[in-house]
This record gives sequence, structure tokens and C-alpha cells, in this order.
Amino acid sequence: MDVTQSPQGLLKFMAFMESLSLERCQTLEDVYERELSFEDPINQASNIPELRALFEDLFKQLKQIRIEIKHHALGGKRHFISWHMAYTFRGKPRSLDGVSEIELGPTSKVCWQRDYWDASTGVYAEFPLMRTALGALKKLVAVKHTAPKG
Repeated sequence: MDVTQSPQGLLKFMAFMESLSLERCQTLEDVYERELSFEDPINQASNIPELRALFEDLFKQLKQIRIEIKHHALGGKRHFISWHMAYTFRGKPRSLDGVSEIELGPTSKVCWQRDYWDASTGVYAEFPLMRTALGALKKLVAVKHTAPKG
């Protein structure tokens, strides 16, 4: 991927994502503004200590986390990064695709981040009752295709 035209803060964020580890949680200040807005389908954080707690909990829940940046797009104010995350949960390998939308603050660090990923497959489907309920719901709301007459 050609990153030569990307802002330095975006490059730093992408490198951080690809090297994310429990140890890297101690260096969030290198990538994020002190006050920030982070949100994903399950969590929210508004400052470095909250974000650190969120990431540390992630490493308690999931093992062998690896994130690979797939693509990125520059926006006027916000930038988009698509990624693939592989991990182990409950002893089984799993993976998840997602997109991070970020805004860089005055010091070229991330001040605003929204992560978009499918929690119904990435989290909720891990629990049998939820998996059954989600399957029934998908069946209920899915478009029913009919064969053409003729």
C-alpha cells in the first residue's frame, strides 16, 4: 500500500495497530491525545486511562492478537483504516474484519476514533443462546428471494 502521502499521525497509528500488544498499552500517549473519544460496538473511552483499561481487558479476554492493516483512505478531517484481526478466544482461533475511522488532533495524535465491526459474529455468536437468537433474527429479517416464474 502506498502510504507516502499519508499524514505522519496516521502512519504512526497504523504502525501502532499492527504492533498492538499488552506492553504497547503503556505507550498510548505516543499515539493518542490525552483527552479523546473512542467508541466501538461494545466499549467507550474518553481519556488515556480509560482506553488503557479497555485495551488491557482486551488482552485478558483474547490471546495471540494480531492486526493487519488492509487499506487506508485519507479524508478531509477523518481518515479510514480497514483491518483484519486474528486472535484466539476460548482456545479456538478466530478472526474479525473492521474499520477504524480516526481524526487527528492538534499534535497529530488520534483525538477521535470509531471502530466498526460486526459484534454479532465477533462477540455475541460465541455464546450459544445468543448465537441461536441471532440466527433466528437473521432468518426473520433476511430478504426472501423467490424463483422467477416462467
